[in-house]
Amino acid sequence: MPPIVLDTTLKGLYDLDSSYGPRGQIAMVLCAASSEIAPTAKLVRNSKYLYQDSTFSSTSLHVSSEEHAKLRRAVAVKYLSLVPQHDAFAAGNMPVILFDPQGSSKDTARGEEEATRTMSILTQEQRPKMLFFAGPADISMAANGIDLLVAKMELDELEGFPCAIDLDTHYFLNTKAALCTSGLPSPRSVLVELEGFGAMAQDCCPTCVSHADKLFIPENCSGVRRRWLNDQIDKMLARVSAQPLPFVLKNQQTFGGGGTFMVSSPEELSTLTQTLRTQILPKLLSEVDASNAHLKPATLILSEMVTDPIGDWGLTFFVTRSGKCVFLAATEQIVDSAKAWIGSKISYLAQDDLKHRFTPLMENVGTWLHGYGYYGPCGADILETLAHTTDYREERSATTMKIVDLNVRTSGSLVLGLLKGHLSARRDLHEASSFSVTVKMGREAFIERLADEYRDGRLVIVSWFEDLESGLSYGNVVVGAPHAEALEKEVAKIKSLASEIHF
Repeated sequence: MPPIVLDTTLKGLYDLDSSYGPRGQIAMVLCAASSEIAPTAKLVRNSKYLYQDSTFSSTSLHVSSEEHAKLRRAVAVKYLSLVPQHDAFAAGNMPVILFDPQGSSKDTARGEEEATRTMSILTQEQRPKMLFFAGPADISMAANGIDLLVAKMELDELEGFPCAIDLDTHYFLNTKAALCTSGLPSPRSVLVELEGFGAMAQDCCPTCVSHADKLFIPENCSGVRRRWLNDQIDKMLARVSAQPLPFVLKNQQTFGGGGTFMVSSPEELSTLTQTLRTQILPKLLSEVDASNAHLKPATLILSEMVTDPIGDWGLTFFVTRSGKCVFLAATEQIVDSAKAWIGSKISYLAQDDLKHRFTPLMENVGTWLHGYGYYGPCGADILETLAHTTDYREERSATTMKIVDLNVRTSGSLVLGLLKGHLSARRDLHEASSFSVTVKMGREAFIERLADEYRDGRLVIVSWFEDLESGLSYGNVVVGAPHAEALEKEVAKIKSLASEIHF
């Protein structure tokens, strides 16, 4: 396959309006953050900037050492290798920082090898300058000519580094409460906020003083911390239980399909409140302290449920330093039964029309973000519904757009938008889809099984990691086809090779 040429890159987009704002070389820190588990010994668990990803939401309070080890490995592979590779693919000729996914010099070499192989299919001029470090504390900025960092997600250990966007501000812009109070079109919502925060462990009972994890309030605490925790949980759940059905509950900061709950029946409400009481809130509320209380990380958002949507869109764009917006793509979102994002598909021939339709909303979001000094990539999840109108002069039915999520960072559908020239213009592949796969084979065997698709440029591997211990490989791929029916067949062929597939 000849080298892939992207339509544009994040490097080119960051260079737009470069006379505005801070000057200097930007490096992107592209790993995801976890508040549930430390991915490696060199990367601590976030305790200030709290994120409620699927791991945080689904992991019980009592995990065996074996389960903990499996969880840690899975988080490391996804957050430190697959996610960063996917975003680095779109970066262009600029520094990107990646961390060792498995904590040893041998595995560091493996992680570097995988990422280098993924980027090798890009034209030389668009390959990122990948810098590999064991952890944030090891980042050497001056030696690599770096002036500013841009984080995909806030890492506690990035505090103190010069950042293009203030960490607290960037964290706030990604909260669900920020969207609810922004004035942008979104579902009606109410905020359920925490009152204060718990006492320090040393100011509580002997159990808390001796507990290994000073942040977490132990179940057998007999002091003020447990009383405060129980009182706050009762108050928050009372408000959740009083919310009219149906509704959507979201945690303040979500990632990777976690932290969002659809509630349509009394039975679902009962299950949710039990999960919140026994699993999520004890962890979440325990981690609110003087360092992060101003960020309100434990706020719960109760939103009206958008019913009968006729479109589920992912809008991807870039906000320049001067506040201008560059449209990159409008993709159709693919969600699972819990309405969590698992992939995207795009119709390239429809992009000009979609750009026209989404530009007013995109510019409103860009203006709001620019007001906080933000510049960089952004993704908006949008539900489209039929509008209630009596104006029959409309050529087509009027619709209403509601933003249900705002990801002020690189998004999962970013790469799809940059492959229009490669797939559609040069190969007449006007439909494409991106999704994640788990296969019981290595990269070479996977390519061999799909040799024609790979050689013709129909199949693009955007990230890949082979776990030598389990014999499984995890990847993110893009596949293109001339029309929708052909795309379904291409996806089915890949699905037949996979032990697991996430669109």
